[in-house]
Amino acid sequence: MDVLSEIRRSRMSRFQVIAVSIALALILIDGFDVAVMAYAAPVLSREWGIDPVTLGFLLSASLFGMAAGSIFLTPLADRIGRRKLTIISLVIISIGMVLSVFATGTTQLMVFRVLTGLGVGGMMANLNVLVAEYASDKRRGSIIGIYTAGYPIGATVGGLVAAPLIPQYGWQVIFGIGAALTVIMLAVSWKFLPESLDYLITRRPARALERVNGILTRIGKAPVEALPSLATAVKEQSAIQEVLTRPVRFRTQMLWIGYACLVAAYYFANTWTPKIMATASSSDSAGVTTGVIANAGGIIGCFIFSALAVKYRSQILLVATLVGAAAAYVVFGLVFHQIGVAMVLALFLGILTTAGIAGFYATSPGVYTARARATGVGWMIGLGRLVSIVAPILVGYLISGGWQPENVFFLFAVPLAAAALCIVALGYSLKRSGAPLATEAVPAAAH
Repeated sequence: MDVLSEIRRSRMSRFQVIAVSIALALILIDGFDVAVMAYAAPVLSREWGIDPVTLGFLLSASLFGMAAGSIFLTPLADRIGRRKLTIISLVIISIGMVLSVFATGTTQLMVFRVLTGLGVGGMMANLNVLVAEYASDKRRGSIIGIYTAGYPIGATVGGLVAAPLIPQYGWQVIFGIGAALTVIMLAVSWKFLPESLDYLITRRPARALERVNGILTRIGKAPVEALPSLATAVKEQSAIQEVLTRPVRFRTQMLWIGYACLVAAYYFANTWTPKIMATASSSDSAGVTTGVIANAGGIIGCFIFSALAVKYRSQILLVATLVGAAAAYVVFGLVFHQIGVAMVLALFLGILTTAGIAGFYATSPGVYTARARATGVGWMIGLGRLVSIVAPILVGYLISGGWQPENVFFLFAVPLAAAALCIVALGYSLKRSGAPLATEAVPAAAH
């Protein structure tokens, strides 16, 4: 479609930069809201007498909600719009965080964490699509890398805030801060977050032409007299049909399996490393510090990926990152008893795993058309997280059963290697069919 193609070939306008910046701020809040549970875990486990298995379920509660949100809420963005779903998700997150402050038991807190995760899951994949659609072709991989950095930035800020405040004011304070930040971003998004041009042109809701021209004017482009026509096949095919029909079905499966393997390893390290290091060092602060270092590494990893994506294909970077992450998990398992060395290696765990997530976010939108993009990416993230939920729970059982932490790190190196193989298979499928590599261009609206 000429309008979208022209925008994507042009230099990004101030309006597009603002849209991407709001999405970055929102993903930062998501990272904060999800990570607070890991930082509160050592204090909570002592105050409430929580055993490792129950703690594993509590740490996984938000992941379960995120999976449900990605699967059931995110596809609504292809029907009601990216902006509207973002607002709905922020309302859900705000309610979940406020209720968490007043939780009085494990079951209550678990329910409130599921609710918070539901909103986060509905918003994250949706925002990923919105960023991909407003980014220029030249800068898409780099911008998504920067956008992805928002999650570990938020998680790192959570650790920096939690370390001094939780000992003084209790674990509730960190949830209260997260609730306040989420409500602020709800107000900002209500006023400034735009709707996706791809959605308006493809789905054509009420006043679509008027809304498209309003956005074009703010971008600095001439308004159009009529919306461009859509191919009949695109009109008739539903989002679900596109995602689950050959040859896209195989690519969908590779994305699902690969992403599930990556986030299973990522969330094991993200949720359990602070607790493992606190136990190994007999210091809660050492556990929190290790978590902060790993999340700081995630920030660095996203920016490294962003810089390299200017020159190299995102799929190539993703495969290299996943292989490196598998090796890093093995090395960490070998040396984690050496606290100083382990803290340094935690930085590399964060760099490699979070850069891998940025790679999946950069790769996945281009596999689908605008009509099915939120559904395809949302299901990748949601179904992947359904598998990742098992990781913290499984680790709780393994540690209770006598597994040593180093063996757990060795175990999770395997799915990282499997994820790399999935991306190789995805690239082969795209090359074999003659389709453009997913990371190099997001289709305007229809192939």
